[in-house]
Amino acid sequence: MADTFFVIFASTVAVTRVFMHIRPIASPTIKGFRLHHYMYGLAAVPTAIIIDSLTLYAVGLALFIDEATWLMRGGKPQIENYLHKYSVAGTIALVLMVYVFRGYVVAFWESSAAHLLG
Repeated sequence: MADTFFVIFASTVAVTRVFMHIRPIASPTIKGFRLHHYMYGLAAVPTAIIIDSLTLYAVGLALFIDEATWLMRGGKPQIENYLHKYSVAGTIALVLMVYVFRGYVVAFWESSAAHLLG
């Protein structure tokens, strides 16, 4: 199960990075508030725990991790910062960290979902 989680997670990061590199588009803006894919990820993770979906959990965590490096640096959410070599290197480091701890990440999801579902 941990390996399946990681394949979905890594694939989501890769597809997102490739898509943003090939077609860098601005995030949707609602009344001046710009939505980024890490926000979708933050919404998907608790939803995945509630509905007991490992796939949604992997995708949500990947969307968050993909933008985490510029969030940690306090960078502006612009495409130039997203594609910067430090952002790419940081994302690779975080993906490797998730790989190393994938068993714990899945165990957290399992225990959280089991606790909520009772």
